Amino acid sequence: MQLKKWLISAVIVSVMISLTGCAKNQQLSTSTPLPTSAQPMEGHPAEDSDTVGDKGSQQAVESKINDWLTKNYPGNWNVVGTTLSKGNYIENGHYKLVDGIETLFPGTMGVSIFVGEERISSSVKKGSERVLKGFPTPEKVGEVLKSGKATSSLSSGYLKVYIPFQAGGKTVAVLTVSVSHQ
Repeated sequence: MQLKKWLISAVIVSVMISLTGCAKNQQLSTSTPLPTSAQPMEGHPAEDSDTVGDKGSQQAVESKINDWLTKNYPGNWNVVGTTLSKGNYIENGHYKLVDGIETLFPGTMGVSIFVGEERISSSVKKGSERVLKGFPTPEKVGEVLKSGKATSSLSSGYLKVYIPFQAGGKTVAVLTVSVSHQ
């Protein structure tokens, strides 16, 4: 048992020494900007940027999504509890809206729909399961629910667009999509 503890301690010390050496030898050029692209992580993308996004790109994303929704899912938005429908189609458990919107933007980090604080639909999968729980609801979702106005933010090379869905003049849900912004 003592030998095992000693080996673990030795490995930890070795790793710490090698990391310290890497940090001292690292040289960054201040004249060349660092790349801002990020690889999609397993699960759901980080949703915590406060950087305001490009309004022109935001409007293009909104327009493309709204045109697609109107063409493919006629009718009004409706929410009962946390069940979201558009016309005769119910999104909860079917994922046709998020999967369809994801095909509009190759390389997206994901599409999610929130009713209140609950993520009711997501194109993001972990294995074969949809990622609906385990990630906090972004603050901007609450802001869009209250204001009824779309917004966006930039994070790691992605434009995150928040689009309100309205019924009877009230915002009933918020769609989020993270599209590549290079």
